[in-house]
Amino acid sequence: MSVMNDSRFLSLPVEIRDHIYSYVLLGIGPSKHRTTHCGPAYYIHDFCTHSSQAALVKKHPDIWNITARNHPLLYTNHQISNEGFDFFLANNEFVQDILVTSLASSACKFLNLFITGIGDRKHVVRKMGLAIEDPDQEQFAKRLDWLIMFANVEKIRTGVVVLRVKSQRPTKSPALFTPVGEAWSISPKDEDLMVLNIVVGDVKASWAEFEKSKQLDWKDRQRGTQRILNSCYDVGMESVKGRESPWREERRIWWEETWQTIYEKFQGWMEIMDDLKGPMALVGCRKEVLGRRTLNTRTTQAT
Repeated sequence: MSVMNDSRFLSLPVEIRDHIYSYVLLGIGPSKHRTTHCGPAYYIHDFCTHSSQAALVKKHPDIWNITARNHPLLYTNHQISNEGFDFFLANNEFVQDILVTSLASSACKFLNLFITGIGDRKHVVRKMGLAIEDPDQEQFAKRLDWLIMFANVEKIRTGVVVLRVKSQRPTKSPALFTPVGEAWSISPKDEDLMVLNIVVGDVKASWAEFEKSKQLDWKDRQRGTQRILNSCYDVGMESVKGRESPWREERRIWWEETWQTIYEKFQGWMEIMDDLKGPMALVGCRKEVLGRRTLNTRTTQAT
């Protein structure tokens, strides 16, 4: 890597350099997944499962093995490497999916290795954590308990660590039109999954995330409604006009009932987090004694 800093790129204002970084360092995963829609879990998987020889010697992942560190732009010189890598950490989300319950401990280990690997750059990370699908209360409490411990032991600033919960909507959206005697119907097809972020250790911020998700979800449902109606009108289904107003109202009621159900579930999650936060003051006091051994113990128990 060059040590010269007299490049034309560095002569550009930092705002322009950040704009360039946003084109090449946002939403990228392993080289075969370089797309703005790449799942953030790829970062940690790639980071932990393809270690370099140097990483094996150090017994923890090599930060150069993160996809962004291998980007040609970051091989230009040290200044570009450092500021580009900081941009990468600050503007992407590093949330490890737990695809099945039996892999929970592995997901916790991956997150722990990730934070170990980036070393003194951990304060730059904007968002990191775990993601789970439709957890019961016991699973939710275990994952949240580990993340609270993780944030305390690693001294991660409040608001960075999240538990992302992916839930299926309790009911299907009402159909605009269902042909008589047919199994198919006309309705948006991308409405089943709901995603909510729990800000670990911060009930107030978690409720703010809840409201944000609710507002975005309403806008998405409105767009879905209009998309279906436009498609019907485009193909000449004039009979749909009589169904438009009733269908919009049916969908509004369905949406409100859905969010009332989610609200009650979210309230239960906040009560669990309040219960778990109590003992964490003790965890902070004994950190000097327990250190990473505590975190490693929790990792093995998080199944």
